[in-house]
Amino acid sequence: MRRQFIRRYHLVLASVYLYNEYRGYRELERLLTAIKAKFPGETQFIADVTKHTEDEHKHYLMFRHYFESRGEQPIAIGSTNGYIDRFVKLIFRKKLDELDQKEILNNDKRFFRLCRLVMMTEFRGMKQVDSLLRSTVIQQSDELMRIFRIIERDEPTHCLPYQRWLQTKGSHEPGLRERLADWWIHYSLVGITFPMLYINIFRQTVAL
Repeated sequence: MRRQFIRRYHLVLASVYLYNEYRGYRELERLLTAIKAKFPGETQFIADVTKHTEDEHKHYLMFRHYFESRGEQPIAIGSTNGYIDRFVKLIFRKKLDELDQKEILNNDKRFFRLCRLVMMTEFRGMKQVDSLLRSTVIQQSDELMRIFRIIERDEPTHCLPYQRWLQTKGSHEPGLRERLADWWIHYSLVGITFPMLYINIFRQTVAL
């Protein structure tokens, strides 16, 4: 019984991370294109976002390999389980795929807000990985521990450059609405959405 619980927990957690890392690197590719167009002279920041994008893709591939090595398929995950999906929906009132890139690119306030959401998502991710590495359930899997240690090593380079860059542009720190959204997304995912995924044993799997 305990072994089944741990196996299911690992399956659900890895599926959620696989989805989020995929969404992350795909949206960062779009953000990187926008930054290059809007701030072509910001070579250091462009390099930082490029590394962030490459790391997210690397993390996605690590979770893909995790499933491939186990001969399993991940469970189907939708936007309700995506951190950045939900963040954008709460702050911009639009689905992630509906964001008007040109509109945001031409509006400094909205562009900086989007960068803050990326920064806050990465800060939250850093805290979450620290918690997972201390979890006795995660410690039952050498492969997951290896993956999360790599993510732990990479995370600081994903959030701090955005924070420093935004400060140079005179952008304020996250506001109350953004902090409340971050708090709600995190605890609703951990306390409601993840447990629902865990108990729904009939949820479909998807091909990698």
